[in-house]
Amino acid sequence: MRIKEIEHLYYFLNSKDYTFIHMNIIDKLAYKIRSRFSTYISRTKNESRRRKILRYFRENNPTDPEIKGIIDFLKRNPLGVFLNSFKNKYQPKDVKVFKDTSNDLFWVDHYGKRLYFKRSYNITTIRLLYNGLLTEQDPESPHCYVNEDFNIKQGDVLLDIGSAEGIFTLSNIEQLKKAILFERDPEWIEALEATFAPWKEKVEIISKFVSDTDDLDNVSIDTFLSEKQFDVNFVKIDVEGAEERVLNGMRVTIGKCRPQIALCTYHKQHDFEKFNKYLTQLGYKISSTKGYMFFLSNDEVLSPPFFRRGLIRAVPNY
Repeated sequence: MRIKEIEHLYYFLNSKDYTFIHMNIIDKLAYKIRSRFSTYISRTKNESRRRKILRYFRENNPTDPEIKGIIDFLKRNPLGVFLNSFKNKYQPKDVKVFKDTSNDLFWVDHYGKRLYFKRSYNITTIRLLYNGLLTEQDPESPHCYVNEDFNIKQGDVLLDIGSAEGIFTLSNIEQLKKAILFERDPEWIEALEATFAPWKEKVEIISKFVSDTDDLDNVSIDTFLSEKQFDVNFVKIDVEGAEERVLNGMRVTIGKCRPQIALCTYHKQHDFEKFNKYLTQLGYKISSTKGYMFFLSNDEVLSPPFFRRGLIRAVPNY
């Protein structure tokens, strides 16, 4: 190598351009290491939990046919959120991810419509996330919000509470007269605005938590709707364990509008029973989805009954 070339290399290695490239490589390597370590820890924990669950049911024979099916499944498969072979229909490698050069956001084709994702997500994360979303809404999934008898109808007004990426609203956007999406995460707000740009005349995105109080960061449904000139037909609630506060803040709405309610119950152990009783007392007919889910929050200890109903489908009794 010539002296001049060595000088050029020296200056490049000490330049801002090299520093940026070097740090970018380090960041990517660190991300991969963290991801693989996290995956290893998760698999190790779940294998230990799987063995404990199987040991428990060897000593306490289940009578529920669905629980028996789960135990048979766990004898041959690792423990996960979903405990049925339907999830094998979906593979992250099959997810195609595209980039919109107009806003530098990644998106996937969701049945002919663009579903955008957080700016901070890379392609691998998006593949995993979208694959998980498809799995959640499979007709056999205990997390599936709708079925043939419980669904969005033409001309409905939807409240999507805890919308995240907005896939539920997007799946039903043609039938809806109006959709209000509640999501606090700023990165999701950016993605939601890109996703629903073609339908912005009938989509409203609210950057607040939904609760039973009203302040700068929170809003109750009763307060939000108090000045609106429309009734609500369908409410989807998936707010990571804060479902009770959402319900407490929409008592007037429930009494006035009598909407159908899809309410997640897997975040806390006894939510299904508690919300079943609550909504039944309010004059609703309750049904659930097929099967059970396995879910533990960070502060919970593994204990029977281990599995939870995914959600409640509530229809008003007229």
